[in-house]
Amino acid sequence: MPLRRPQILWILAAINGLLFAIVALSLEKMTTVDQQVYGLMAGMASPFATGFWNLCTLLGNWIVLVILCFTMVFCLPLKEYRAPLLLNMMLSVLLNLTLKSFFARYRPTEVTLMVVEAGYSFPSGHTMAAACFFGFLILLTQRCGLSKAIKWLLSALLALVILLVGASRIYLGAHFFSDVMGGLLCSAAYLCIFSAFIERFFGEEDHTFLPPLPHRNRFMASFSFAFEGIAASLKAERNMVVHLGIMTLVVVFAALLGLTMVEWMICILLFAMVLMAELINTAIETLVDMVSPQVDPRAKLAKDTAAGAVLVVSIASAIIGALIFVPKLLAVIGSGLTIHGAL
Repeated sequence: MPLRRPQILWILAAINGLLFAIVALSLEKMTTVDQQVYGLMAGMASPFATGFWNLCTLLGNWIVLVILCFTMVFCLPLKEYRAPLLLNMMLSVLLNLTLKSFFARYRPTEVTLMVVEAGYSFPSGHTMAAACFFGFLILLTQRCGLSKAIKWLLSALLALVILLVGASRIYLGAHFFSDVMGGLLCSAAYLCIFSAFIERFFGEEDHTFLPPLPHRNRFMASFSFAFEGIAASLKAERNMVVHLGIMTLVVVFAALLGLTMVEWMICILLFAMVLMAELINTAIETLVDMVSPQVDPRAKLAKDTAAGAVLVVSIASAIIGALIFVPKLLAVIGSGLTIHGAL
């Protein structure tokens, strides 16, 4: 029996995840390879090459990618994929930060440093950012109403951008070759898993009316129904996309400004509170529309009260966020330093 697309994605995720684990466990053994690859890249050093690779590395800069991401959110004709674009950006940042903190590998020192970066080295943040963002765009191009030749051409160009960003990090002395390989493999595994979930919960299939499930399957199905509810809200509610966009900005700048663990915990708790309030608001609005399709002052009061609850939580979150971020931004501006962060 031929494999279905979701099964293929999970198999590819497992393969790439295994290869990533092999690279991660062999970092010390790959020292010779790292040096040889850097030697090849350094051998092409010239003013033109340096300018070219600096331009390439910008395509993996988180700020640049955030601008591109929000531009696509406003311009993308596939509206159901606006929320996944933002979610992909946010999750890729968190994944990279988590892995860097776990492996805590220091950056190259016995190289010509052409850029100054902070934070740990493995896996490469620029490479993961480019691979996750442009890799997801490759998946989206396959869903556009373009000819097959144009789809493959766009996919090849996007894949080339990913490889150029990775190569630029080696040339500029910001990362080892193994850092870049780790970033590519980890991103491939993540994208397969992320795509499987997106196709499952943001597809066109209707999951509203399902037959009764056997008792042994109900526990796992409850998680599936919960994800379907979140996905339905993200697709139907514009405010959910707005909240997700703000959260994406917060996550990126939190990483760049180097928030402490406690500050990260506060931000994540605020994210959960805002999303929870918006989900409850959506549920109340849907229920009111069902039981009171006609105009009724009580129905309006119920909807307005639920919306007010979201507003209260959002304002409180904004104030707390300002108390965390404004002093850090003022310190950066006052010192004239460049934001590097942990990415």
